[in-house]
Amino acid sequence: MRESLGSIWIVSFVFFVIILISGFLAFNTNYNKAFKMKNKIINVLEKHNNRITEDAQEEIREYAKSIGYSASSNYTSTCNGTNYTLDSNNTGWCYKENKSSSDYTMSGNTNGTNVSEYKTTYIDVKTFVSIDVPIFNLLFKNLKQFSVTGSTKEIRTLDKR
Repeated sequence: MRESLGSIWIVSFVFFVIILISGFLAFNTNYNKAFKMKNKIINVLEKHNNRITEDAQEEIREYAKSIGYSASSNYTSTCNGTNYTLDSNNTGWCYKENKSSSDYTMSGNTNGTNVSEYKTTYIDVKTFVSIDVPIFNLLFKNLKQFSVTGSTKEIRTLDKR
């Protein structure tokens, strides 16, 4: 009788370890998908000169389907109320367009008549690590904080005045 009660503890410990390792593997897989998705979004946006066009969104949507990436509205709701905009296809990523401008005067020009303006544009991208395991969602209600962020390269354009 004593040995049978002892084996219950061992079986429950083994069960707990299996659940812990499975949860870690699921998180790692979803983090990897979010990271790949962020990199692909950045590459596509840079290919389209930091513009979010229909072609760019279609390419991103197709890639998301191919790797099985999705983020539920529980995670993407963190974009609301911030400077980030949720993508129009509900693929599960947010973006923020950053634009700035600065004046540039030709060297040697003292009267300042030949002034140009540089416009700089880059986009911040945020993807989410989706963990839809009911037990983890009940225990950890603040899983919305797991996101992967990145930025495109700056594109500068020269506008002559």
